[in-house]
Amino acid sequence: MKFGMKYSLVAILAVFVGQMAVAQTEAAAPAKNYDGTAEVSSIVTNGNTKNQTTGLAFDLNYKPDPWLVNLKSKYLTTVSQEVQTQETFEASGRGGRTLSPQFEIFADHSYLKNRFAGTDNRYVTSGGLGYGWLYSDEQKLRTELSLGYTHEDRTDNTKLGFMSGVVGLIYKWKMTATADLSHETKYMPNFQTSDDWRLTSETSLSAAISSMLSSKVSWKYEHVNLPTAGKLKGDTTTTISILAKF
Repeated sequence: MKFGMKYSLVAILAVFVGQMAVAQTEAAAPAKNYDGTAEVSSIVTNGNTKNQTTGLAFDLNYKPDPWLVNLKSKYLTTVSQEVQTQETFEASGRGGRTLSPQFEIFADHSYLKNRFAGTDNRYVTSGGLGYGWLYSDEQKLRTELSLGYTHEDRTDNTKLGFMSGVVGLIYKWKMTATADLSHETKYMPNFQTSDDWRLTSETSLSAAISSMLSSKVSWKYEHVNLPTAGKLKGDTTTTISILAKF
């Protein structure tokens, strides 16, 4: 009887000590200060026509409060009847600092290559201020204003260099526990030639498949008001992809 009581007390003590150790470990574990996504898309048709569209994208946020570092890249290509008909590569890096729940200052640099739309290389370096109008767990709405410089090499061998700006609107809505809507529009004026403005707008909807994977549908519009000779002003791209969050 005494042996049984001693055994029970030892067992209870062991459970208590184990729970305390788990609690201390969880308390000591640092909060996660990064997140990101990796994305892959592919559409293949065979038969009377042969088309294949392939895309890869990467987005990483590193957030050692009050700083924020963001790195993005995206590649998309289409091959039709064994001939490449579209290829786009984008990359950007941003560093920012939060001044308050509403205000943020930032500097960024972006690169675009889209020769089928007439752009061999476009480099944009800018710095500015962001303001958050909504910043709840469900909805986030931000506007951004920045000034910078744009250099552009075009496929007709012309080169452009001018002072530029960016006016941005970024909206994110967590519609349900498993569905998210996001939208981003950026207007980029040319301060030397007012008609030579640019605009990009992208809307995407994602739905969770598991705790890590989501399906995503996105629509993007890109506009160059004074395009390269022989090119249209606007391009649209619709993609369906699988998204992995980490």
